[in-house]
Amino acid sequence: MTETLYYQDSNISEFEARVLEVVKEKEGWRVVLDKTCFYPEGGGQPADKGWIDDIPVSHVQKQGNVVYHYLPGNPGQEHGTVKGKIDMGWRKDFMQQHTGQHIISGALWNVGKYKTVSVHMGSDYTTIEIDAPEIPVQQLLQVEKLANRVIRDDLPLSFILTNHQELEKFPLRKPADREGEIRLVKIGDFDCVACGGIHLDSTRKVGLVKAIGIEKIRDHARIAWKIGDRAYEDYWEKDKIISQLKSILATNQDMFVEKVKDLREELSDFKSQYSWLESRLAGAMAQQLYDDPQNLVESGLRIITASWKEENDNLIKKILKDLLKREKVLVCLVNGAAGKLQWSIGSSEDMAFPFDEVKDELLSIIDGKGGGRHPLWQGVGLKPQGTRDFIAKFKSIARQSS
Repeated sequence: MTETLYYQDSNISEFEARVLEVVKEKEGWRVVLDKTCFYPEGGGQPADKGWIDDIPVSHVQKQGNVVYHYLPGNPGQEHGTVKGKIDMGWRKDFMQQHTGQHIISGALWNVGKYKTVSVHMGSDYTTIEIDAPEIPVQQLLQVEKLANRVIRDDLPLSFILTNHQELEKFPLRKPADREGEIRLVKIGDFDCVACGGIHLDSTRKVGLVKAIGIEKIRDHARIAWKIGDRAYEDYWEKDKIISQLKSILATNQDMFVEKVKDLREELSDFKSQYSWLESRLAGAMAQQLYDDPQNLVESGLRIITASWKEENDNLIKKILKDLLKREKVLVCLVNGAAGKLQWSIGSSEDMAFPFDEVKDELLSIIDGKGGGRHPLWQGVGLKPQGTRDFIAKFKSIARQSS
């Protein structure tokens, strides 16, 4: 049995304990102490972090009345004494998360009789899943306001050990589903629920809660929350972004939405104009390649090749598409960029190119990969210096196959 100091005082950060058991495991050591301040994972709250004799504690679990500490190093032999130290920054964060979650869940029940069905306390935000597919925006705002009022009212938290027979004496928000000794967490007269987690001793220490998002999952609404110091940091970050946007958009924040809408419309117009101009340019470049007498072989066949460096990929695609609409055309286009190249080989519908037969011979020149099927094959090459030989080989194969 391990004496759980974290229930006696959640502000204790250092302790001494006697080693009861040290077991070598595959990835480290499992250690049992006669007492511990390390809170084990449970109830959605992650385990404490910290050190035992300067060895980092990688995980903490509880089975029955025994707390197991998992370490990457050996803290010493059984019956020896060790010193433990808790990472109080980590603990404070998750005490804020857990206490704040109780306040929010109580507010959800108070405002709309929404039951909390699951909780996840992540490293960035805490999520609360409720027994409804959605929650109206106005109700969510009411929940947020009520939760922050409870925080401001500085209600005390009390922790009560009782049993199943005595539970009817307490105004539980939800029934307790365990037998034996039951630990209750009571927030003034606002909320009371069975919970084995560690919490702050007053609501004021939570500081602030803010809903930041909502999604539907398994027919339940899952609400994401910034709680405690995370909420303040989120506010500061957003305030910094707003200050930057004021300068960039040259307007006050109450005009941001309209300004962004106007910019989106302008961008959409520019994109349409750019696409039209790009298509015109691609058509002109395709026509120039098609009309080049050097590309005319015999009987109207045209073997068209071209290479660029760091050209717009979309422009090349449009050039290729234009050329392949024509008759008696075989095409090889190459675009080099960032130490590699993009290659495209195509043929008009009335022509054939034996790509599968010559693939290895052709692509080895540029250390290339890729494939496709008639009338288009595409891929990449890692030897741009082989571009000239690659194009020459394509021309040779194209002449032989025509």
